[in-house]
Amino acid sequence: MFWLGAAVVLAWLLLAGRTDAVMAAAPWLVLAAWFVYVMQWRPFLRTDRHGFEIVNGLRDHRIPFDAVDDIEIRHTVVVRAGGRRYVSWGAPTPPGAFGAGFNHVSDLKSRPHSILPGNERISQTETKTGRDAIVAAWQDARRAGRTSPAGAVSSTWNRPAIIAGVLAAAWAILAALG
Repeated sequence: MFWLGAAVVLAWLLLAGRTDAVMAAAPWLVLAAWFVYVMQWRPFLRTDRHGFEIVNGLRDHRIPFDAVDDIEIRHTVVVRAGGRRYVSWGAPTPPGAFGAGFNHVSDLKSRPHSILPGNERISQTETKTGRDAIVAAWQDARRAGRTSPAGAVSSTWNRPAIIAGVLAAAWAILAALG
């Protein structure tokens, strides 16, 4: 949505005949668009049959299941492996984050039973989230004794995103100085 807004602003300035304003605003809008891409669009947490892939901004981490010591799930997902903590910026949100006000979730603590005024218990469907799938994938791999081809955590820098950010920052600085 941000990118569409930036494009509309630039198009509006061009249609108004303000090419000087376009040249002044474009570097800053490109830098802001890069920032939105790195911080909001790019991060994700994926599981496959070998382990976790955590992509955060400029760093990518490949964590095999056999290297995982623990998984902490609160407001974010933290994978402990090889004596380090890997925090996922793109993990699923907590179940209660968007649940307030929705009729299908009557108990925000996701308990399987609720008590009616007559002290009867009614069954309630348990809320399953993406976070449950993350832990289930790790636990299933531990039970099955799966090992991955590379047992160590590998972390790499995302060079294209870094180069694009440096170019966008340089363009913005040059535009401010010139």
